[in-house]
Amino acid sequence: ESSAAHIVLLHGPASADRMRKAARLARTVLDIACSMAKPGITTDEIDKVVYQEIVSRGAYPSPLNYCGFPKSLCSSINEIICHGIPDARPLQYGDVVSFDVSCFVGGVHGDNCGTVIVGDNGDDAKDNKFSEVVSADRIERSQLLVKAAREALAAGIEVCRPGACLTDVGAAIHQVCDRYGYDTVREYRGHGIASEFHCAPFVKHFRNNDKLKLQPGMIFTIEPMVTENKADNVLWEDGWTVATKDGGRAAQFEDTVLITDTGVEILTLPS
Repeated sequence: ESSAAHIVLLHGPASADRMRKAARLARTVLDIACSMAKPGITTDEIDKVVYQEIVSRGAYPSPLNYCGFPKSLCSSINEIICHGIPDARPLQYGDVVSFDVSCFVGGVHGDNCGTVIVGDNGDDAKDNKFSEVVSADRIERSQLLVKAAREALAAGIEVCRPGACLTDVGAAIHQVCDRYGYDTVREYRGHGIASEFHCAPFVKHFRNNDKLKLQPGMIFTIEPMVTENKADNVLWEDGWTVATKDGGRAAQFEDTVLITDTGVEILTLPS
């Protein structure tokens, strides 16, 4: 393992600006992917659009061929926690789907993730088809899981500031999961990001004793994976897809953040 993997970069204004542009492009394309999550469409079709949207903007999809990953997008449905590979399965009403969109542009990577409930948006919800197909109980449980995952990310970001400790992030996320009666995945973490897709610091989304003082110029992702039951998981034979062992569903949100002189800036904001 390279010693560079343990070096935490401190970005100056020019570098931070390049990171900001890459992050906002990743967010733009993530929003497109999420808007396409309708009943009947396949994640393969969404993956193709993600590829075109990224390439047409002069960038490259970071996951494509990364350590052999075959697609431009990670799509994780229901019990899949992360790193799901897009395929030909049509999305169904009520599916809980996480899309992870990353891109490389200007010499650096942008990375973010969001979760949607298929049919619980736009016209699909207005025509009552969603509530006819999916039970009210399942709708409510899905919405609560997604809400908790979003709040977990917000809680992790809120504690970021110069002088804070990296361990505060995991503690804040874990507290949210406890409040909802959910669990948080231990094996997969947030990470530093720059010209390297994954580098230090590595961010745990659970209570831990890691000691790292946050400093202005640090850039990293926070990306809690929240499960409605136990977070115990299994890696599929494809070497990528991570699923809950008990079949419980998962939701994930991810932002890339910059520690500033006065607090924290979310880089993966809409343009």
